[in-house]
Amino acid sequence: MRDIITASVLIAATVGLICLIRLLSSGLGSVCKGPRVDLIIYFDINCECLEYDLAKIYSCAALKGAQLSVSVIDCVGTPESARWLEALRKKLKKDFDIITEEKSDGKSKYRDGQGNC
Repeated sequence: MRDIITASVLIAATVGLICLIRLLSSGLGSVCKGPRVDLIIYFDINCECLEYDLAKIYSCAALKGAQLSVSVIDCVGTPESARWLEALRKKLKKDFDIITEEKSDGKSKYRDGQGNC
C-alpha cells in the first residue's frame, strides 16, 4: 500500500512539474522564425485562375511556417481590375499588396511592346 501511495505522489509531482514548465515557457514565444518568402504575381487580362492560385499559395503546407509576403502587380491597370483585386483580397481574407503603377501616357509601366506584362 505504501508503494502505491509513493508512486501516486511521484506521478502527480511529475505531471505538476510538466504543467508548470509548459505554463512558464508559453509566455516566452518562439525565437525561431520561419524563412521570409516574397512572392510577386503579375495579373494580366489572360490570367484566368488568379483566385485559385492565390488560394493554393495561402493553403500550401510548405509555406505555413514562412513569413509570406504576396504582391500582385496589376498589368491591366484599369479601375475595374483594381476593384476586382480589392474584392479578391476581401474574399480570401488575406492581405496582399496590389501594385498599380502607370506611366505618364496612361499605359501600364509593366507592359512591353507585345502586350505582355
